Parts: sequence; structure tokens; C-alpha cells
Amino acid sequence: MLKNNEIFLSAARNKYYSGVHMFKLVIFDLDGTLFSSEEAILTSLNKAFEGIGLGPYDWESDIARFFGKPFRVWAETLLREAGRCTPGLAEKITQKAWDNYALLGPSMVRLNPGAKETLEALHKRGVRLAVASNMMTRHADILLPQFGIKKYFDKICTADSVSRPKPFPDQFDCIMESVKAEKNAILMVGDTASDVEFARNCGIRIALLDAPWNRSLAPDYRIKNLSEVMELK
Repeated sequence: MLKNNEIFLSAARNKYYSGVHMFKLVIFDLDGTLFSSEEAILTSLNKAFEGIGLGPYDWESDIARFFGKPFRVWAETLLREAGRCTPGLAEKITQKAWDNYALLGPSMVRLNPGAKETLEALHKRGVRLAVASNMMTRHADILLPQFGIKKYFDKICTADSVSRPKPFPDQFDCIMESVKAEKNAILMVGDTASDVEFARNCGIRIALLDAPWNRSLAPDYRIKNLSEVMELK
């Protein structure tokens, strides 16, 4: 039989979790959302461009237009602006940036506040969880186990899991092959314009983790901490 304080805690816990009853599936982005990885990403790219005599870039004015997009987009755009864009050089910069990220990520990337606790709480409530990220599989395979969160996800779809990464809906289709849910019961959690466009292309709702590079965007929800996902409905 529950004691009075246990009854109170149970009621409070149910009230806290009640907001997610409508969402049967929550899809998370990685870089910038679950992971605080801006420093690792920007350092990786700068090192790649410095190898051909470009940069270093301070990124402050550029991060909003690039963050969340595949490294290939960063490479092609900046090489084009420097008058040096060729398919071969863009590929070289892209691969070098990813190699740098593989080296830097394990020591420079951190979990965002509330990330693990939110995943654990959603998992315990029976909410299905998935990843749609423009990170490469080899990097996700390093970082997700490192932080002890890979176990929470029913499906992980990265940039090289599909023909077209976000904002195209291919990763959503990839997830739906394994995890079934009605679109009105699915939430995307991200931090960039690519995440918003992805959600719109998929016909699902989007919550943005507030960041300097997304202040001009208009998501369905804006959150300050990942734990707020528990309150959305």
C-alpha cells in the first residue's frame, strides 16, 4: 500500500509526464541538440580549410546559414566563394573535416544539459526514440556509446544512411521502416533551419532547442532545456 508521501510523488510524477502522452515517437537531432558540439565542428572545418590556405573562419556571421547542414555544403559554398570550388577539392575538404571530427569529437563534444535524463524518462514512459542526424554513422557510433545513450534509440538514421540527408525526408522514411507512428504523434527535436525544414517536409511537429543560430526561425515549440520536451503536447 502506498504511503502518503509515495502517493504524492506518484501523482506529481504522472503530472510531470502527462505532457508527452500525445507523442508516441520523438526524433532527435545530434549535433547542437543532444550534443554540444559547435566547437568540435568549427575547429574540424577550420583545420580542413587551413590545409589549403583558407581561413581560419570566425564563423560568427556564417554559423546560422551552415549549422545543421552536411559538411559537403560547407565545403562547396566556402570554396565557391573563394573561387576554388572543384568536385575533387570539395570532397577532399569534406573528408578531412570528418576525419578531424572523429579525432576531436570524443574529447570536445559534451552532452547538452538534460539530454540523458530526458531520454531515460521518455524511454521509461514507453515513448519510441530515434535519431535523424546529418552526422556520419562512424561518428555517431563513437559518440552515442561514449555518452551511454545509444541504448535508448529504436532507430538511428545518419547522413550516410540515406541518399539525401536532412532537410529531405529520406531519414524520416528510414525511421518509419522500423518505428511506426501516426504523424500527429511524432515530434522532431532539433536546433537548425534544416531540422525545421525536415519536419515540415515530413508533416510532423518540431521543437527547437534555443540557440543563437535559430532565433529567426518559427518552430512549433521553442525550448531552453531538453527536459522541456516532457511538457510538450
